[in-house]
Amino acid sequence: MSLINKLKFIKKKLEGDDVYTFYFTRPKGLKHRAGQHGICILPGLYLPHPFTLSSSPDEKYVTITTHVNTGSRYKQKLMTMSRGDSILLFGPLFNFTFIEGVTEYVFLAQGIGITPFYSMLKARGHSGQPVSATLIYNGRTDELPFKVEFEEASRRHPEFKVHYVIGEQLTTEKLTELVPNISSSQVYISGAESMVEALGKQLEENGLANDNLHQDFFPHYNEESY
Repeated sequence: MSLINKLKFIKKKLEGDDVYTFYFTRPKGLKHRAGQHGICILPGLYLPHPFTLSSSPDEKYVTITTHVNTGSRYKQKLMTMSRGDSILLFGPLFNFTFIEGVTEYVFLAQGIGITPFYSMLKARGHSGQPVSATLIYNGRTDELPFKVEFEEASRRHPEFKVHYVIGEQLTTEKLTELVPNISSSQVYISGAESMVEALGKQLEENGLANDNLHQDFFPHYNEESY
């Protein structure tokens, strides 16, 4: 398996607000687990940038999903790519993934931090396995990427539950209200770095074991931009 792959740009799709999904060809040598990310180098920009792979491992295309109105040169370059343009992908990296033997998960997503969970839940559904998870999706507005897909998944899979927390910060009090047994759960948190660190610390102070806490930090995002 190669750790460096060349991916060709196919198309982009608006997911809502200023969030786009970018589709690339899937090289034969690329293998990844749902929830992982890669390090991308875009044409003309030689500094690497991490992106979560929002596609599941068995999908035809490799996708990344991100806010684009952030002032980032990377996002601007993504928006101007033409079909056939190539990027380099290093990875996949990071073990923000399913754990063998765990049957129930709690996923806490803040804004664009939804992307690894989208990949993970699609992979579980594609494999025919139960989607035994509670997703708590925190957004600034109701215009949430993939909301329609999550609603459909909750109808098809009664073991999958989704709660939306809009316009307010996630707190341990709110989480305990939604998931009373959260302190004994496998908890995954993904979003702006400040939120992930603060909420993880609060959950540990409230009894969550460190081994049951899994964190995915999105750098350069904050409470105003997630």
